[in-house]
Amino acid sequence: MKDKYIIIIIIFTSFVFGGEFSSTGIKLGLNYSKFTGADTPGKEVSNIPGFAIGGFLTYKINNTFSAQQELFITTKGCRVNTIGDIYQNNLFIYIQMPILAKMTFFPEKQLKPILQCGPSFGVNVLAMNFTGMLEDIRRLDYGLILRAGIEYWKISCDLSYDWSISNFDQSAEDIDLKNQTVSFLVGYSFR
Repeated sequence: MKDKYIIIIIIFTSFVFGGEFSSTGIKLGLNYSKFTGADTPGKEVSNIPGFAIGGFLTYKINNTFSAQQELFITTKGCRVNTIGDIYQNNLFIYIQMPILAKMTFFPEKQLKPILQCGPSFGVNVLAMNFTGMLEDIRRLDYGLILRAGIEYWKISCDLSYDWSISNFDQSAEDIDLKNQTVSFLVGYSFR
């Protein structure tokens, strides 16, 4: 039931920001993700590398503030030490839509520091490890993104922290297991 409300919010937000945008572009980058929460499996959990690729639309409010809507294909997951020296990589692929408030410092300068934050909504399209496809993985993932970076001309470089607030494991009612991702993104604005 809660997932239906999230889908309605995503659709509503797309229509709200559906007006005139000030810039559009692409972003790609590397990320490192792991599982967090009270029910983290195995003896040791470590980050696994992944990627993110997508695009963005920016809606300028004034020279300092804007709203940015993004759409990404991104990986998340974790490397888990289960028994002895046996490690298992868990890989999730999401279609993710962050909706971020953006603050630009020194907008009159060529080199501009930026801060972004806001909610993110994702749909899991693949969940697997070396044993095969994983079941009992929640289809919708939602969380918060905090990002800092710089913009120069039409190029941006961002360091992003993505913290899921929804449990992705549905194998039991009270499981506490979430995704946590750090990304380095490079963007190019077409206008």
